[in-house]
Amino acid sequence: MERERIDLPVMAHKTDFPDVYKGKSTRDLITVYKAGPTRLGGVLAGLSDEELEAQPHQGKWSIQEIAQHLADAEIMGATRLRQALAEPGTSFAVYDQAAWARTLRYGSRDRNAMVAALWLFSALRSSGTRLFNGAREEDWKKWGSHADWGRLTVRQLLELYADHGERHIEQIVELRLLLGTPVKVPRLLPTRLY
Repeated sequence: MERERIDLPVMAHKTDFPDVYKGKSTRDLITVYKAGPTRLGGVLAGLSDEELEAQPHQGKWSIQEIAQHLADAEIMGATRLRQALAEPGTSFAVYDQAAWARTLRYGSRDRNAMVAALWLFSALRSSGTRLFNGAREEDWKKWGSHADWGRLTVRQLLELYADHGERHIEQIVELRLLLGTPVKVPRLLPTRLY
């Protein structure tokens, strides 16, 4: 069965990166980005294997698929951040998240794989937080070329990945509610990029 593909929207112009977080301080965005692993661990806590694998929305990703996606997407984010900082102007690597989910069997993972995904997400966010915290003023303007968004600066990468983690944490919170295992998690970013 084909799973839902969670893609970036097709942009009319490749330079139309949303300015939703323009007024948000870089420090606040780093705080949200850094909190992602703890927040993800919190929304995954206490779930049974059946709840992790359940699909209340037929054809859409389960909680375990979302968690695995977050870890693998963070691999791409970590790579893109390093590309922009070390090789400004480079083209960012692209990937087909639906193909990754299918080929890497996100839906057939066991609890140990979930623990590994959370560990990987946490390690990559820790490393990324160190790079963001160490960025100099000129580093925030360094950029790379993204297939959907066009030119993305280091600051925009921070916005994109802080938002990405929060987006999927909110999806898990919604799925838990549908499964009858609600969890309260405050919204750190009240508006989504897309």
